[in-house]
Amino acid sequence: MAYENGENKVSGYKTEGLEQFLIWVREDIAGEIGAIDNYQYHIDSIDIPEIKEILSHIRDDEKEHLAELTNLLRRFDATQNLKFENDHFAGGTKSEEAAGGFTVGNA
Repeated sequence: MAYENGENKVSGYKTEGLEQFLIWVREDIAGEIGAIDNYQYHIDSIDIPEIKEILSHIRDDEKEHLAELTNLLRRFDATQNLKFENDHFAGGTKSEEAAGGFTVGNA
């Protein structure tokens, strides 16, 4: 990541307080997305139903963490929240999969 222990690796600028918190939240969001993708890959790669079920549960927990972190980001970063509120796809249609909560490789 671009930040380590509160210091920007590029500029050396030290961050603290809310700014540091928002950096951590964004890094955590990236980590949760990576974890979701990894669990999904494992689910899609194994044929043992019991393992697929357990991994699917863990993947869904990661999705909950992602939602919680995203809500934190929206709550404490006003600019980011405005970006979420803008519907860049207004007037478009959702695919049937998205409307029904489809998950790739749904187990």
